[in-house]
This record gives sequence, structure tokens and C-alpha cells, in this order.
Amino acid sequence: MTADVHTLSGAYALDALSPEEAAEFRSHLEGCAACRDEVRELRRAAALMGAAEAEPPPPELKARVLAAADRTPQQPPRLDLRPRERGAQPRRWRTWVAAAAAAVVVAGGAAVTVDALRDDEPVPTAVEQVFEAEDARTATVETANGGRLTVGVSPSRNEMAVDTSGLPDPGEGRVYQIWAVHGTEMVSAAVLDDVEAGAAMGMPEEDTEVALTVEPAGGSEQPTSAPIVQVDPRDV
Repeated sequence: MTADVHTLSGAYALDALSPEEAAEFRSHLEGCAACRDEVRELRRAAALMGAAEAEPPPPELKARVLAAADRTPQQPPRLDLRPRERGAQPRRWRTWVAAAAAAVVVAGGAAVTVDALRDDEPVPTAVEQVFEAEDARTATVETANGGRLTVGVSPSRNEMAVDTSGLPDPGEGRVYQIWAVHGTEMVSAAVLDDVEAGAAMGMPEEDTEVALTVEPAGGSEQPTSAPIVQVDPRDV
């Protein structure tokens, strides 16, 4: 992943990232309103242009567009708090219109139309994208503290996610923490400061399970309590 993740919004909108880069950028989108706005604008531009153009592109167009994008340095988005004139668009909209148009004609080798996104339509979180994947599989398990944990896996994305909204409040000064368990080794995978948010991550390696513990606020380097649940994502 590039040192400045903000510069990847255009490539993400063009589906030009690797699966690993796309997964990392989706996690970045959850906390970056500027990048969410930029992705939404680019997809809307692609949808409008896709509706207007419907002819097969020359075979070499995709390679030319991606090569040009690779040569062009991009600036990270900045929040502009100054009043904007009615109808004016930020510079990054104009910069990427041509690339969005190219995406319309190169996807699948022919023109396609992407559903336009409304200004108020949120970008799905990384957790939602796993659970909403076409090949998603889910399972809900009971936890030792009286809660319910829902695990989702998507083989095509090579990702898994957990819905922790069914867990009780861990208590004042406590958080839930997710661990990757391989034999006797336990490595922290995520600290859940917000129990409603859940978490998404790449599928663990073979013979690696996922466990959930209750830890002091901020998380622990190693578990300080027994897991309240432990599952093998490949069994989902």
C-alpha cells in the first residue's frame, strides 16, 4: 500500500487496486469522510458517462489509461471549509472525470452503466461489504458472557468480518479484543472500542482460529482473561 492512502481513491473507484489494497482502502474509508466523498463523486461521474456512451472501446485503451494514471502524481484530498459557489465542483472532480469516463468503457471490455450514488448515500463499511458479498456465509454463536457473535466470511474477497452488536457492554474501562489463535500463540487482530461497529480483516491462515476476550481499555499485548468465544472461520 502506498505511503499516502488518500491518493488511492481514484484507483479504488476504477477497480484498479489489488484485492489486498482494496481491502485496506475500504477500512480507510470508514474513518475518512474526504475520501468517501471523492469515491462517491467519481462513481457518480462514471454512471452519468456510462449512460451516455455505449460502444466497445479499442483493445489497448485500458492499458493506456492505467499507464497514464500510474505516471500522474496525485494529491491527497483536503477538506475545504470555504464557501463554494453554487454549481462549482472541487478540483479533484475535474481531474478525475476523464479517468472515470475511461472506467466506463474499459470495465469488462465494453460500456457499462454503474448505479449512480446519491449525495447522501454512505459508502458501505468494510464489515458490511463482507456480509453483503454474493458468496458470504454467516454463523451466529453464543458467547460465555451471554451475548451473540455473528461471523461472516467471503471466499471471493478472502476476508472475514464479525458483527459484535449482539454482545453486552463489556463494562466500564473494558473493551472486547479479537485474537488470531494458532496453536498456543495468540496475536491481537483488533481492539473493539465501539461494540456496534464490529471488525473486518483478511481471512486467517490455515489452522488459525479467532477468539474474543474482554480486556482493559486500549487492549492488551496478550490476553488477560479466557476467551468468551473461539471459532474457526473456515467452519462458517
